[in-house]
Amino acid sequence: MVSITVARKSQSFVLPVAPASAETMELSAIDRVPGLRHTVRSLHVFRHEGSRRVDGARPAEVIRAALSRALVEYPAFAGRFVGSAAAGEARVACTGDGAWFVEANADCSLEDVNGLDYPLMVSEEELLPSPEAGADPTSIPVMMQVTGFTCGGFVVGLVAVHTLADGLGAAQFINTIAELARGLDMPTVAPVWARLIIPNPPKLAPGPPPSFQPLGFQHFATEVSSERIAHVKAEYFQEMGQYCSTFDVAIAKVWQARTRAIK
Repeated sequence: MVSITVARKSQSFVLPVAPASAETMELSAIDRVPGLRHTVRSLHVFRHEGSRRVDGARPAEVIRAALSRALVEYPAFAGRFVGSAAAGEARVACTGDGAWFVEANADCSLEDVNGLDYPLMVSEEELLPSPEAGADPTSIPVMMQVTGFTCGGFVVGLVAVHTLADGLGAAQFINTIAELARGLDMPTVAPVWARLIIPNPPKLAPGPPPSFQPLGFQHFATEVSSERIAHVKAEYFQEMGQYCSTFDVAIAKVWQARTRAIK
């Protein structure tokens, strides 16, 4: 097996290119669930295509500058969590402290590691950023590492706290950085912070938990064959002119069973 070395060159916080407003942003009732305070990690592979930039800038240098601009549009990503996570009272203070950024180099090409297809030939721990010793990774909303390869390609390792962004939110943030790195003045999709759309559930009154009467459910098992699924899909398309999924057929079967059960 080929010995591959990933050397981290520098690491520091990237601040927003413009000062952030000192506001505290409320999280939704779902975001405040203590169990969601964990990190979501992803690797994004970019192969080298075409000639290098005329100015000779390194990918990490370009992405670092774009990240600094993106944090202006996403001030919460440069902020810090405040309030009690355990009590479900966490919020995000737009402190402008920045996102953690690491630049690294690998001594091989992306082709040498099969484009990072599985099984990985480089440990993901070497391609993902780690905070300074003693720092809680869930206290920093976003951390990023850009690892350059000898072929000119690079890998962006992203660590985001799920409390702040789900998969789609993190993807939109990555797209914003990419657009700004390509020279756009503004992202094509403007971020929206509307967490309060999700209503806050009423808090339970103090005292013992409520008791519930058993509903007398009956176990029932049924099998939906692949032939039956294909038949329903064809019938639905013939009548409605639209496609339905296998999941749709399965849920319809459950609904049919419920309808029969309640007569």
